[in-house]
Amino acid sequence: MSSSLPPQRPVLSLVDERERVIQQLSDHFANDRLSLDELESRMELVYKAGTVAELQRLTADLPSVAALPAPVSAPAEEIATIAPDRERLWAVMSETRRKGAWIVPQRLDLLALMSDTTIDLTQAALPTGIIDIHVRSICAAVKIVVPPGLQVVSRVSSLMGSVRGGGEPNEQTAEGWKAGTVVRLTGWALMAEVQTKVRRRERIPGEDDEKE
Repeated sequence: MSSSLPPQRPVLSLVDERERVIQQLSDHFANDRLSLDELESRMELVYKAGTVAELQRLTADLPSVAALPAPVSAPAEEIATIAPDRERLWAVMSETRRKGAWIVPQRLDLLALMSDTTIDLTQAALPTGIIDIHVRSICAAVKIVVPPGLQVVSRVSSLMGSVRGGGEPNEQTAEGWKAGTVVRLTGWALMAEVQTKVRRRERIPGEDDEKE
């Protein structure tokens, strides 16, 4: 006599569920539904969790990403002419590159967790005044690439990490770059590396032309 058994639910892997929760928390943070402090506290609990149920509780109070309304895209001409006052950039267990022609906000909050991140300002549109780049780097490598003549002031603290490099004084500002623009780096590096490099001439493909 044969009996039909109900289909078994797939067993969730702790590693897979941890990655899913990290991605979900990162998406909510990127869309301003979690503050940076909330993200950090939940991320800490993610790595302490020993069961799938514990991980699922960390996102139980958050709306489903699929149920959220789709963002409305701004017209291309508005994106080209309006620089944001503040922007968030996060990199979690990944490789992230912000380079080429892009509009730099007045303040950029960067969270790097076990990742490799490059912020390249050499071809970017820079606002005048102080550009604040606030770095929180954990077990990650962060590189800030600046053009010649752009002054960089670093106030990044480190614990079991490395913070190196800086820019040049404004007297040597290259033609085409706005005078009076200063990049101010703040934040901290925990078991991480934060470097500032100056790209002194146009990059030739296949050649490493960056200089600390």
